[in-house]
Amino acid sequence: MKKFLIILSVIFIVSLGCKKENIGGGGLCACSPVINPPLSLVIKNSADVDLLNPKTKGYFDKTQIQLYSKDAKNVIKQINFEIRQPFAYTTNLKIDYYQLISSEIPYLSKSIDQTFYLKLGDNKLYELNLKVTNNMVEKLLIDKTEAPKEIQTGTNSYLDTIYRLKIS
Repeated sequence: MKKFLIILSVIFIVSLGCKKENIGGGGLCACSPVINPPLSLVIKNSADVDLLNPKTKGYFDKTQIQLYSKDAKNVIKQINFEIRQPFAYTTNLKIDYYQLISSEIPYLSKSIDQTFYLKLGDNKLYELNLKVTNNMVEKLLIDKTEAPKEIQTGTNSYLDTIYRLKIS
């Protein structure tokens, strides 16, 4: 019985001593999940207007967007994604545009030769290829052309994974 109480006490003390993510201003600890940056894609028109913003005429709603892969038998597998709203990390670091984000696609990408597909409404089908190292997207090719990163001031690992798709 004493061993059981000692083990229970140790578990209780360890759970109190562990800082949780974003609580009390602390960072990650052994108890917190490790979250790698997702693929983030900003979609703009030739006038540099955000086409994921609902206030933009002709914007793309989530229901109009398809992100998927095909297996060897051409069976389509949908890939989870979200539309992230503009937000601020700090007062000096703001992201002023909507982004299509997918945490699933970096895990599915085995090599840069693997192709994923992005369909925006009735527009053309885009082929996406990702170079992923340690679950972080290092390079994004859209229709075999390297996608530029969205220019943003500040330094943050999330900002380094925001790419831009410009459609006409």
